[in-house]
Amino acid sequence: MIMFSKKIIFLIFFVALTSGFFWNQKMFGQPIGSDQTLYDSVAKNLLSGRGFTYQGQEAGIEPLYPLFLAGIYGVLGHNYDAVRIVQIILFALTVVFIYFLAEKVFNKKIAIWSFLAVALFYGLANQAGNITTEILFTFLIILFVYALFKYFHNSNYGSIWWLAVSGIVLGLAALTRGIVQFLPLFIAVNIFIVYRRKLPIKKISLAAGIFIAGFLLVLIPWVARNRLTNVGVAIVPRGGEILYARAELMENLYTNYPAHFIGHLFGYYFSQKIYPDVSSAAFRETPITEQRVGNLLKEGKSYAEIDRILTVEAKNKIFGTPHKYILMSLLDFISFNSPIIPRGSLWGNTLTIHPMFAEGRHAQIPEWAKAGIIIGIRGIWFLFLFLAIYGAVKIAKNWALSGWLILIVVYFNLAYSAIHAIPRYALPIYPFYVILAVVGISILWEKLKAKKLLSLQV
Repeated sequence: MIMFSKKIIFLIFFVALTSGFFWNQKMFGQPIGSDQTLYDSVAKNLLSGRGFTYQGQEAGIEPLYPLFLAGIYGVLGHNYDAVRIVQIILFALTVVFIYFLAEKVFNKKIAIWSFLAVALFYGLANQAGNITTEILFTFLIILFVYALFKYFHNSNYGSIWWLAVSGIVLGLAALTRGIVQFLPLFIAVNIFIVYRRKLPIKKISLAAGIFIAGFLLVLIPWVARNRLTNVGVAIVPRGGEILYARAELMENLYTNYPAHFIGHLFGYYFSQKIYPDVSSAAFRETPITEQRVGNLLKEGKSYAEIDRILTVEAKNKIFGTPHKYILMSLLDFISFNSPIIPRGSLWGNTLTIHPMFAEGRHAQIPEWAKAGIIIGIRGIWFLFLFLAIYGAVKIAKNWALSGWLILIVVYFNLAYSAIHAIPRYALPIYPFYVILAVVGISILWEKLKAKKLLSLQV
């Protein structure tokens, strides 16, 4: 039995590793650009003793991924392909833990189909070729949830150290992407909700306390460092800029909201058939924010000071017109859950799929074909999300078992919808979507078999 388990684990790792190399084969030897240069520069500055800086200023990004890069560069040299290989291996390890998690929560059949779907999913696999946070962050989130299940889903509960591990891993995830910094509160509340009738209040409080302590153990040194260096107390001192851009967008898009709603849900190709003047780039352009930040930098303001200034100004705009903020959040929710498709010669993921064929792009393709491609892609994607929702609803009755998976999905959707969302940001929770969708398909399949059997008996 042990030998069989080892063979399964090796097979999972091999399939995921093969998929990782396949989807990134065109990335090897390629230069980097965009956000990748930021992470790369900070990592090199760390190695040269210049700290968390970028272009002579505090970088204003989470520290773990630059440290991760600096570690690779320190051992293997400044080599992007070395990073890609390490990240492909990390992707394969992530898929192994997805199998462990799905088997622990459900059964071996669900685990096998879940690992296969995630391992072959280009959207996540080809992120290993980018010098960005997706692969490391996804690994940490999966490991965090697995550690939670290791404690709470044993007959006599697992070693209390698994709680500390889950908190520590989530702390590392927060230092990779600050978006999860408020998730521990939701986890602690869920511990009390689920186990209030199963465990003494002292044991529940101890469990929640150990989890929070593990999280803070990782987080406090970085926050303290930011405080002492006058960066601020936030994990990332750039939240004000994001909120200010959000306020600008909600004002701009509100004036033609139906056109942008259709553009997000079905694509701007269709939206422009009804509203010819709507721009598919409008939901990405924030010139006022860029100019405001530029002016404040010219005045000699640090990013920490800019963050505080823009946060106050953004909050005033948002609280002044909360209905616009809510409508903008709906657009971000749709964007967060929009299709992710490979594009270009390097098979890179689309940042946003909404502009596909808009503004007369690809004039050589017939109109009926354009419509069919868009409807086909979005139809398949929305069917997948429907199956995930269906699976979540069906297993939600057993909240003690399924609640952790559903809670993670809900939190990420709420957090990104409230700030700013593009499809790529959802990649770390696609393993949970996949597990829930496989569960949904399994339940539907069993229902169909039962219905067929009943009809044969009649």
